[in-house]
Amino acid sequence: MDRPKRHNNHVLETESNKFFNNQIPHEWFIDKPDHDYGIDYIVNIVSNEHVTGLSFCVQIKSKIEERNSEAATIKLKHSTLELFNTKLEPVMLVAYIQKEKAAYWCWYNDLNIDLTSTQKTYAVKIPKTNRLSEINWNSIFEYVKDIFSMKMLVDGIKTLEFNEISNSQVFAWKFYFSGDFEKAIFYFKNLLKETPNNVTLLEALAQSEYSTFNYKEAINNINKAIALSGNDNQKLTKACILAEDGIQNGSKGKIIEAKNLFKDFLKQDNKQFVYHYNYANTLSRLAHHQEAITHFEICLKLNPNFAEAWKNLGQVYYDIREHEKELSCYDNALKINPKLPQALFSKGVTLSRIYNKNEEGLNLMLQAVNEDENMLLEYRYGYFSIAYAYEKLGNIKESLAWTDKALEYYPDDLAYLNFKSNLLIENWSDNQWLTKDAIRFFEYRLELENDFKSLYAILLMKKIDDEKEIFYLIKKYTPIFRDINFDSFELCNIKLKSSINFLLHYDRYLEFRKNYPIHRYLDHIISELYTISTEFWEILDLIFAKSFSDAISAYSKSKNSNIIAQSILDMLILAPQCLNVLFPESNHTQKDSIAIMSHIYLDFPTIIIREFGLQLGMIAGEFGLEKPNSAKNLPEIWYDKLRENTLMEINRKLKLLREE
Repeated sequence: MDRPKRHNNHVLETESNKFFNNQIPHEWFIDKPDHDYGIDYIVNIVSNEHVTGLSFCVQIKSKIEERNSEAATIKLKHSTLELFNTKLEPVMLVAYIQKEKAAYWCWYNDLNIDLTSTQKTYAVKIPKTNRLSEINWNSIFEYVKDIFSMKMLVDGIKTLEFNEISNSQVFAWKFYFSGDFEKAIFYFKNLLKETPNNVTLLEALAQSEYSTFNYKEAINNINKAIALSGNDNQKLTKACILAEDGIQNGSKGKIIEAKNLFKDFLKQDNKQFVYHYNYANTLSRLAHHQEAITHFEICLKLNPNFAEAWKNLGQVYYDIREHEKELSCYDNALKINPKLPQALFSKGVTLSRIYNKNEEGLNLMLQAVNEDENMLLEYRYGYFSIAYAYEKLGNIKESLAWTDKALEYYPDDLAYLNFKSNLLIENWSDNQWLTKDAIRFFEYRLELENDFKSLYAILLMKKIDDEKEIFYLIKKYTPIFRDINFDSFELCNIKLKSSINFLLHYDRYLEFRKNYPIHRYLDHIISELYTISTEFWEILDLIFAKSFSDAISAYSKSKNSNIIAQSILDMLILAPQCLNVLFPESNHTQKDSIAIMSHIYLDFPTIIIREFGLQLGMIAGEFGLEKPNSAKNLPEIWYDKLRENTLMEINRKLKLLREE
């Protein structure tokens, strides 16, 4: 009977693994990853019975024979090298040759392989002078310390003597190397109580605080380290902290300070790719786009496998609207690291917002969040991008859910509050399940900040019809009715129920009015024959606010620029109605009444025409449209109607002519 035979490949694999294990120092220990996706072993370094937390990865390739007498050639997949590139730990490549009963090694970090190429496999030659049996494990220990020191920006790691430090220090460094920065902070702080001037501990504490977004504490501790020794590595750490703090919290001063520090490093050494990378990041945040592109390109020429640099270069191209180049940069980043969350997310945002590929873009964004659940803490408006994509796909429930997640972290953020307001206002009538929660949200916003759009939503959702109630709510929560009473308002025959949409863009109108005050029109209607009432200005202000809001709303829905002028004109034709409260009731002689009527008939339309031109130009400019010619948008028939209405309303006030 035939018995199962063990394939030679399995024999070769077992033999090579045993050979490698026999070479490792007895004190060190080896972990086998649960899944072999390119890493065979993780070797943990132990020093005098202290588990240091330092480690390196190993990939073993086996061959029966190697005909090349100078090097052992192994083949590695592109996907395997992608994995190597993401590792903090250095990766050792080992080639075992069965016929020679020998293995040879090299560090992947020392190879110069461009992962942005389209190759699927790469041939790596390992010199036969690097015999594994002759390796100096102390030099391996020092190499690993150097790599961790460089990647974690703590110079003192290079000189750590684990056989001379306390157990508390060993624990602190172990947590630090494993990325458990919260625990590392606890231990470093306790250690610094005993040795407050230990520069290496201060650096590590600052880096741990930086990694957990505690920028204020990180700057404080790195400044202490700089005061004690002031080496370049500490200044580089400070620059990184300042840059990240400035970017995350919108502090331009900190970004400028970081930029200047990075620039100083380039003056000393312009061959370090990381210096160009850091400098380019600050330049891009300061909108120095072309200079940023130059330094990202230098960085990538020095290190084409720097996935984060490709991603950030793509962001610059997004900012200058060169989206094809942008996507190409993201694709290069993802060739190097297919799971890089920032590249996945940024590509998803662009596909959704720019190319309207909402489903594809959303999937990439969600994949990024799955890869790094804390990523959105770095991207304040990442939640918005996901919520917006869901909205575009018509999934209002998910859009609201992601908006609410953002508001848990940023409850006062106006961008998120406004996005939720717009989402609810536009969708509540078709989704009645929203109404109760929507009213509660708008009441909260109204209490929080007298938000005008929230008042509009409440009036609409609660179906408040009583004109007097609407009047007093507007008077309470807006600055538009300060002196007028409801009886005077009724004289102007303007229905508030049909006018409340002025609240939709009232905040923008107030900014507009701040630059162009309504009293700039005083010269057109001032007279020695009467005193203009504040009530007149308030009613005129309401009419102007509604025409302004109507135009913005109409264009936002239709994207038809012609509708801007028409929307403004449709409301401004009602402007003469405010003449009913132009001045308090008084007895004028017939001569004075004729003079007043003539003055208002001739000059009041001028106010309205000036306001029309001003609003038309400002709104067109706000939407990036070509500056319109207001005269061409002003029909003669409309102007005649305005003058007719002006005459009728001032006559109603003065009662000079008999009304037919």
